[in-house]
Amino acid sequence: MTASRSPRHRSRLAAVIVMAVIALVAAIVAVPRPAAALDASVPVYRLYNEADGQHLITKDRNEFNVLCGRGWIDEGLAFSCPQEGQDVYRLYNPSNGDHLYTTAVAERDGLVRRGWQDEGTGFHASAEPTAYDVQRLYNPNMKANGGRGNHLWTPNQAEYDNVVKAGWKGEGHQWYATGPAAPKAHPDPVSQHGALSVRGATLVDKYGNPYQLRGMSTHGLSFTEEGVPFKDYVNKAAFKTLRDDWGANCVRLAMYTAEGGYCEGADQNWLKGLIRQGVNAATDLGMYVIVDWHVLRDQSPTVYEQQAREFFSQMSREFKDRVNVIYEICNEPNGGVDWWTIKGYAERIIPVIRANDPDAIVIVGTPTWSQDVDQAAANRLTGDVARNTMYALHFYANTHTQWLRDRMNAALDAGLPVFISEFGTTDASGNGGYNPWESQQWIDLANRRNVSWMNWSLCLKNESSAAIQPWCKKLSDWQTWELTESGNWVRNAMRAATGK
Repeated sequence: MTASRSPRHRSRLAAVIVMAVIALVAAIVAVPRPAAALDASVPVYRLYNEADGQHLITKDRNEFNVLCGRGWIDEGLAFSCPQEGQDVYRLYNPSNGDHLYTTAVAERDGLVRRGWQDEGTGFHASAEPTAYDVQRLYNPNMKANGGRGNHLWTPNQAEYDNVVKAGWKGEGHQWYATGPAAPKAHPDPVSQHGALSVRGATLVDKYGNPYQLRGMSTHGLSFTEEGVPFKDYVNKAAFKTLRDDWGANCVRLAMYTAEGGYCEGADQNWLKGLIRQGVNAATDLGMYVIVDWHVLRDQSPTVYEQQAREFFSQMSREFKDRVNVIYEICNEPNGGVDWWTIKGYAERIIPVIRANDPDAIVIVGTPTWSQDVDQAAANRLTGDVARNTMYALHFYANTHTQWLRDRMNAALDAGLPVFISEFGTTDASGNGGYNPWESQQWIDLANRRNVSWMNWSLCLKNESSAAIQPWCKKLSDWQTWELTESGNWVRNAMRAATGK
């Protein structure tokens, strides 16, 4: 039996224990914490307001959630910051709702004297240099937007360089963060350039800067070749390969109306589902996408006009909030169909789209397989149907040479917005006459004049205009030796245009 301890003994033991705990705590506190204990401890999020072009950065998760609920776009983690360090001041302009962040006391005080509100310290920056250099950019083109959205902050050098290429002014170093952003490995074209519009004879991005779309067209979505249905190329991995390896920012979904297509035997609900699949994949990747009503064997767009009306009404209603969706309402009118007929069709179909999506880009085909842009230039659409409307020119390099380039130049000089929504590096049959020299003359001209271009076609069909070798059954991640001469040439042309 153990004898019980006296109260005095228990008191002395308790004192010893307390002193030991104090000593242990003191020892722990005395050990310097590594920098990582402070670094990357506070996430700072970035949001984007598509309505007015503003970016906002905040460590306040509640503010982040509220703004996302109001329609701001979550751009993810901007960077991480320490719990303590250099003050990053946040200011608010009550006249236009803009925000600005700075570590410079003089800049803060100057803005306050001009009417900005000092909202205090938004977060902290590292007091010591780190690998995460947050730089600031300024967009002079946003003055027309009341000065809103003038600035962008990023620790990502690739994003900084790409935004400078898009016309922003680099303002250099602002502060050091302590943790990285969560950037996309490849810049997202739609996030960078937003809703496109037509200004004069050219396509411009959300900042009003000229912007060129470059990409690939599928072949007919309802066709099969070499045992591979062309629908199989409508997949996110394929589009990602085009974006990340080739430098494409757009894909075209070619849905034939005749030849066993949408209006002649194909399952219409299935094809609409495939269009949705393609639009969703492009949207997820931040790419632009053209929904192509591929008139060809049916010659005149009026042959299946009612079906076109129903199709574009449904698609534009579903995609009305997708700023990346473009509608091509008649691929290649031919067989003697005149511009008056095409123009009348456009005047009836475009309002169907605009009823749901008032600002959508629409591409209208022109006579003679979309070559007669001169006729459209002489008698173009007017009124609201002309707004954000472009006119298709198609060429096949070994057949359509300088004479058609001269025609395009004249149309552009007359103020007609031209879009090369389909071209081939071969002769007009699509199979034979591969001509890289003439192709280069076309692409050089298009690049100089900011004319967008889409190549025919992303498939393995055994013809010289196809991009993929007929024996290659891969649906993405193609190696150069798995591409045809045409496919390699187009890939190189895209990479050159994007500086890859």
